[in-house]
Amino acid sequence: MNQIQLDSELIERVISQERKAQFQLFELTKRMVYSLAFRMLNDEELAHDVLQETYVEVFQQIRNLKHPEALISWMKTIAARKSIKAGKRQFEFDQLDQHHDPVDNQFDSWFDGELLDQAIRALPPGARAVFMLTAVEGYSHKEAANLLGISDSTSKSQLNYAKKLLKTRIQTLLRA
Repeated sequence: MNQIQLDSELIERVISQERKAQFQLFELTKRMVYSLAFRMLNDEELAHDVLQETYVEVFQQIRNLKHPEALISWMKTIAARKSIKAGKRQFEFDQLDQHHDPVDNQFDSWFDGELLDQAIRALPPGARAVFMLTAVEGYSHKEAANLLGISDSTSKSQLNYAKKLLKTRIQTLLRA
């Protein structure tokens, strides 16, 4: 994934509430925010709502940001929290056996990002949320569990479950 680099001048202009700078920030980061929301929610309408709500909060609260260089991470956190709030009813966590088999992460075939994205969207909502937060966005299990209102062990088992389902789904899609 491309790392978005924002210069300090743009960030300062956004903090000063300059409309052109806000629009420029929006244009530079909207795909990142929407992508995170859509992948967590698997719903275009909800993802657009999260996108809008994220920028409203960013522009209202940016003056309180203590470390402007962390703007992108802060925005992703806001988007993740808004996504979780928007999808709270859909994030159900399947009961899993605590003594599950470890996931074999080896694939015999090549696959592309579109195939992986399709497989991620097919995950159950709870497993998808944990996978997106931990495997894609880099949150710890403790942080993901806190955001989702679940235990650390549930986060870990849901991630393992998601990986197992992804492997099966990708292998099925590759055979098709």
